[in-house]
Amino acid sequence: MVVVILVEVVTRSFFHFSFEVVDEVGGYLTVAISFLALAPAQARKAFHNVALVQNRLSQRAQVASLAFFHLLSLVFSLAVTGAMVRFVYRSWEQGDSSSTVMRTPLWIPQSIMVVGMGALCLVLASEFLAAVRSCRSMKAASDS
Repeated sequence: MVVVILVEVVTRSFFHFSFEVVDEVGGYLTVAISFLALAPAQARKAFHNVALVQNRLSQRAQVASLAFFHLLSLVFSLAVTGAMVRFVYRSWEQGDSSSTVMRTPLWIPQSIMVVGMGALCLVLASEFLAAVRSCRSMKAASDS
């Protein structure tokens, strides 16, 4: 995005010419960065947690609450992903394109949102399964 903006600034300043696509490309890149960063951020535990509540629970309850939170997040993410898939399909079917010089088919940048949310769903599913396995192993250890 910095390169696109830099090229636009240089061409406007020295050549009095504008590509007139910086806003559009910048918007697409912002959406791509935002949605493609969801899965790595979740995998690296970069999102906020409510440690005040978690710290007061037993270790097994912490794992169970994490499993519940991951399941709830997964259900929500799947619902959002499904809505986005329908949205992208509708844009593709209707042939929607941007009203700028580029005339970008809108399903292309919209599909990046689906990819990002799909990756987030995969990470949430794997974290949910890991939490369930951890909870089961804690139960087995306490039973024996």
